[in-house]
Amino acid sequence: MTTFFHAWRRNQANRQAAEWLQERTEARLTVADAPAEIRDDVRRLVDTLFEGADGEVEPALNELWDLLGEHPPLRERFARLRIVADALDFLKRS
Repeated sequence: MTTFFHAWRRNQANRQAAEWLQERTEARLTVADAPAEIRDDVRRLVDTLFEGADGEVEPALNELWDLLGEHPPLRERFARLRIVADALDFLKRS
C-alpha cells in the first residue's frame, strides 16, 4: 500500500524531473540561437554548467560571458536561464 508520503515524494520527483527537462530544453533553444561561429563553444560551456564539477562553474561562466560579449541580446537571454542564475548564486555563496 502506498502511503501519502510516498505518493507525495513520487509527485515531487516527477515535478523536479519535468523542471530539469524544461531547463535543459530552454538552454538548448538559447544555444541554438547563438551565431554559428561560437555555437559549439557556447554549447560546451552550458553543458559544463549543467554537468561539470564545482570548480568548472566559474571558468565556464566567465568564458560564456566573454563569448557573448559581442551579442548583448543573446547574453541577456542567457542571463535569464535558470542554470546561469543558479551558477551565479553558487559563486556568490562560495
